[in-house]
Amino acid sequence: MVASLWDQLARRLVDALGAQRGELIEVRDEAGNQRLLHAVLLALESIGAEPLIAIQPAQHIERLLAMTPPEVLAERHQRYAEWLTHADRSLTLVGAQPDLKRVDDKALHAFGTTYDRLEMVREERRIPQVIAAIPTIGKAAQLGISHEELELRMMPALLVEPAELRAITERVMAALHDTSTITIVSGPGYELRLDHGERPWLCDTGQLTTSVGETGAIVINLPAGSIYTTVLEESAEGDLFLPVAGPARAVHLRFAGGRVTQIEAASGADQLNALFDRHSGESRRISHIGIGLNPQLHHPIGWTIVDEHIQGALFIAFGENRYMGGANASSLNIDFVVSAASLRVDERVIVDQGRLIA
Repeated sequence: MVASLWDQLARRLVDALGAQRGELIEVRDEAGNQRLLHAVLLALESIGAEPLIAIQPAQHIERLLAMTPPEVLAERHQRYAEWLTHADRSLTLVGAQPDLKRVDDKALHAFGTTYDRLEMVREERRIPQVIAAIPTIGKAAQLGISHEELELRMMPALLVEPAELRAITERVMAALHDTSTITIVSGPGYELRLDHGERPWLCDTGQLTTSVGETGAIVINLPAGSIYTTVLEESAEGDLFLPVAGPARAVHLRFAGGRVTQIEAASGADQLNALFDRHSGESRRISHIGIGLNPQLHHPIGWTIVDEHIQGALFIAFGENRYMGGANASSLNIDFVVSAASLRVDERVIVDQGRLIA
């Protein structure tokens, strides 16, 4: 019998997790694709792994917050948090985002508190996680494209084998050997200079290699394919242009002493400033930078978790990076993508205007 694409993707997800017989695997379904969820559960149970399931698609969250008193939301998931202390790995299927604009502030705060409580368990135990972007009808509507087009763009990228991604990664890694300085040119007059120091380059080839509690990268994405590194936190100097940065559009960020000191934008500058300001710690410092390597992704769709893996795209993250060996402590952890920039290490060009050279 020929396996459907969803069955193939389910097996790819379980392979990415590195799930083993006897392990407890958290499965968070935020996408709402029942066909895929059932295939994932079958794939896990067929190897002897035990799933811990949370079904939380966008419509479910919207209705939950509309119907549930804040005091009940605040007590939510207490038993789940206990179960999570036994989990060995975690898989999150991401789809459309819930519409929270009309949610009562008290309900939203209570929901966020319980969500953060579970995140703290995952971080403190260093639970290896795969976060997979799933093409759904709801997400396609949010992106303003058809569901068919979203599937056609994403499914080949989701199914790229780790061996193919490793081959690309090894080639790029060789060009990054002994990096001292990194320069990003994101447009005429926009040049950002960073010191790399002796920070390691890490990679996401779509397959977890760590177990719970171990050091090293514990979060990977699907679609996969990227290489990334932290930089010396106080070294960023210069200017960076981003087409989109959270709530802002056509954004000019000016850096001095490693921090964003000025924000100009065609729209949303105040909102972006507010985003940085409402997070504790060093939210205005660069967390890490990276290069997308997925050979099946070519054009941005407006979904960061996908676009940052476009081959030749650059992504710049802000906030927390201590789990990657950096020194930034912050409650912020956000990525921005620029798909037509250039990057060179010392004098070697690695990416030229969105085209991977190495």
